[in-house]
Formats: sequence, structure tokens, C-alpha cells
Amino acid sequence: VDRLTIEVPAGVVAGLIGPNGAGKTTVMAMLLGLVRPSAGSGTVLGEPLGRPASYLHQVGALIEGPAFYPHLTGRENLALLATLGRLDPARIPSLLELVELGPRGDDRFRHYSMGMKQRLGIAAALLGDPALLILDEPNNGLDPAGIREMRDLIGTLADGDRTVLVSSHVLSEVEQSTLLGFIREPR
Repeated sequence: VDRLTIEVPAGVVAGLIGPNGAGKTTVMAMLLGLVRPSAGSGTVLGEPLGRPASYLHQVGALIEGPAFYPHLTGRENLALLATLGRLDPARIPSLLELVELGPRGDDRFRHYSMGMKQRLGIAAALLGDPALLILDEPNNGLDPAGIREMRDLIGTLADGDRTVLVSSHVLSEVEQSTLLGFIREPR
């Protein structure tokens, strides 16, 4: 990543578009404090990029696909994450409903389809009710029905004051409204 300048106002859905290898995931990893920039500066939620501990409690992310315990149910995986993160487990039922996994929350993760795994990953990212949600190629590996469901979910997540940053390498998918239908001016 070289000479990137980006400003994403609060309360919008924005996209990072580019081919594989363009640096989208690297930018997202920098925002999460997983990769340190070699030069430059920036802020995330008003805090310095170099001090991720000052803002990470307000960030949820799904980077490079969800990873959960296959022998646990979706609900159990979320409860474990809530315990480890000292987050409120009372949010789990409403998050499962939000991502349309309510009736399947007690199924084991290993039995989930790719779309269900992605949606559970998003529920996990939402456990702390983040101000910024970062989704790295959430449509990757989904069938057409799963892509439509993900579009709808992103639209639902965009309702409210949350900022959503989504990456994609498929411009045509973006043009078909994955992002463009939801990009809006800040409130």
C-alpha cells in the first residue's frame, strides 16, 4: 500500500474496490492494528492509527473468512467469544436473528453452509455493538442466493449510525448494488 488517502465519514457504507493483491486486506489489517504502516499517519474513530488499543473496542471485523469451533453450535461459539471478550451474551439471540440464523443457532458450526458461516462471522463481529464494522470480501465463495442475502444484510447493518467498510475484488458485483445501493451520505 503506497500513498493511500481515504476518509470515510461516520455512519456510511463505503467500499475498497480492487483486484486481488491490490492491498485491500492490508489496509483493513492496518486499521485493526494487525499490520503496522511503515510510513504515514491516520486516525480511526478519531484515535491515532498507531494506537489501536484506543479504538479497537469500538471496531468489529470479519477478515479472510470466519473461524469457529466446528463441534460447537453457532450460539455456543458466540457465547465463547462473548465470554473471552467480556461482552454481553444477552445480545446473542438478537444477533442470530439479525443475521437470519435464529432457527439454526443451535446447529453445529460444521453443518453450516458457506453463507451461514459468513453470517455467523458477522454476528461475532457485532457482539460488541461496534461503531465501525470491517468486512473483508463478505461475498467470497457465496452462491447467487447467498450474495443476495449478504446484500440485504449489509443494507440492514447500514441502518443506524454504524460505519461499514466492505472490500471486494469484483467491480461488477459492486455495480449490481452490493455497495452502491447502500453507500449514502453521513447523517
